[in-house]
Amino acid sequence: MSGLLPGARLAQDAAPPSGPVLRPVHVQLLARALGGYSSSAPYWSLVDTVEAFCPGLYLVADAHGRIVWLGMAAGDQGVTGRIRTHLGEPWKHAVFHRVWVASAYDQISRPALEAAEGWAADALDLRARMPHRTWPSSTHWQLLVGCQPVV
Repeated sequence: MSGLLPGARLAQDAAPPSGPVLRPVHVQLLARALGGYSSSAPYWSLVDTVEAFCPGLYLVADAHGRIVWLGMAAGDQGVTGRIRTHLGEPWKHAVFHRVWVASAYDQISRPALEAAEGWAADALDLRARMPHRTWPSSTHWQLLVGCQPVV
């Protein structure tokens, strides 16, 4: 139990409860979520040294190896830019330790990236394990991402 009452809000700078301990299978599912848009094997970095200027998905773990964030990134700065934005929030700066990056090809559309993030949240069972967070729907994942090769 997270200790939060339904509808209760956290203080702006308080860290929400963490999720499950990050396992190798979680990282594999992160890459699978991108389907044919996955451009390389997932890799990890410390959050303050991540260099991933590409679109993609990312899982952030705390110093104890627990999942604290699942997100997507698009735009010029890719995952690196998104992580830098996160680190501007005090609780994230204090808690974010390591990030696993699943890079996507630049051709991935925003709707496909959102569906991939939703599929990853479902596959990792994060909607149930981290109910204080929300993720996009994975409803059209197969249509938008599937396993279509990108050329």
